[in-house]
Amino acid sequence: MKASEYNYMIPFGENVLFVNGITEAFFKVSRSNADAYKKIIDNPDTNREIYGTFIGRMMSQGFIIDDAVNEADVIRRKFESKRVGHQYYLMVLPTYQCNLRCWYCTQNHENLFMDDRTFEKIKSLVKRKLDNDKIKDFHLAWFGGEPLLAYDKLLELTVFARDLTKELGKSFSSSITTNGTLLNPERIESLREAGIGHYQITLDGDRKMHNSIKKLGRISAYDRTLDNINLIARHTSVSLRFNYTKDNLRPGMIFRDLENKLNPEVRKNIAFTIFKVWQEDTSLSDSKDVDELFRKGVASGMYSTLYTSGVCYADYEHFDCIFPQGYVGKCDNHSPEDAPGVLQDDGTIVWGEDMSEYYSPGLFGEKQKECNSCRYLPLCFGPCVSKRENMLRNKGVISCIYENRERDMNRNIVNMVKTVLQKTSLDNKQQTVSS
Repeated sequence: MKASEYNYMIPFGENVLFVNGITEAFFKVSRSNADAYKKIIDNPDTNREIYGTFIGRMMSQGFIIDDAVNEADVIRRKFESKRVGHQYYLMVLPTYQCNLRCWYCTQNHENLFMDDRTFEKIKSLVKRKLDNDKIKDFHLAWFGGEPLLAYDKLLELTVFARDLTKELGKSFSSSITTNGTLLNPERIESLREAGIGHYQITLDGDRKMHNSIKKLGRISAYDRTLDNINLIARHTSVSLRFNYTKDNLRPGMIFRDLENKLNPEVRKNIAFTIFKVWQEDTSLSDSKDVDELFRKGVASGMYSTLYTSGVCYADYEHFDCIFPQGYVGKCDNHSPEDAPGVLQDDGTIVWGEDMSEYYSPGLFGEKQKECNSCRYLPLCFGPCVSKRENMLRNKGVISCIYENRERDMNRNIVNMVKTVLQKTSLDNKQQTVSS
């Protein structure tokens, strides 16, 4: 027996977390006992006679493995399982236009709208993809711009996809990322009936801060959005994504306004997801405020999540992103003009170059040596599709995205643990161990 190469010890308040990166199992011990636990895990054969029960538990959770186990093979299998090979995931941007102008948005809101011909091409694409017997389910994701600016076409294509999958005996799901201001009770009900089962809607601070970023003239974007969430979350799950900066991290004010607007009975269907605005320097934001925001989300009755690393949907085995003019990419962060594929009338995609160089998963190859040798590989899996492409085009190799790898990954791991344990105390949810 031997210890896994992917065990981590991370300070956690007055305790230390032991986490295995492959299985994502974890437990805590007091700081005074942490070195003793590590010694047992690192020397299982020596300690088996005295600590046999504990070592057995550690083997079941991946902290200790058989000598013959090749963990690189285990990581490959884990990665492939996260690529959801049985699903076709299609993201459609019916417009690049938006009715708002959030300062942190990555997109230039060009006046691009998808025409009828492109929608017909997408229908042909969906039919073609679902002819594959390996594809058991289809997920249709709406993005933009603000996708509800093309509401009629969005509804039409969602109904088409729902009916086609039912006819073929395959499962269907659909989600939408929207600012929530263009919804009303009739639209919400029509989208529910069409099969939209999840919304992602952004929150930018307390009521005053949100309205200063999302401006709707004399109308409060905050009030309109939260009123709509109260209707949506009666029957549909919602990710209420909080985009934080040093300026809007005011947990008390944020939840004062949220709890005034969000009906208590719908909060169980809302995930309060906390993300740093990408332009913000991590060091400028107070991590204590982020933790407090997380705690208040839990206390309010919502399911709260913090940022963790992992596989992006763009790395799924079957993923395409269709831009308004019919161009196709492997990441929604492309500008429409730079997307490398073109959708054809028969539903095929013609790529402008060999995309396997940039969009194949890339793990374990010569150009990703830094990731392959990294102890955090089974949790991070390296840069996302878009970052990999930029690195390969500019440097020819893939490198770590973190400025301080150990600090940043340890933070991600703690976030993962907090998310798992949020609804009960750590003592009740932890993996129980004994010496």
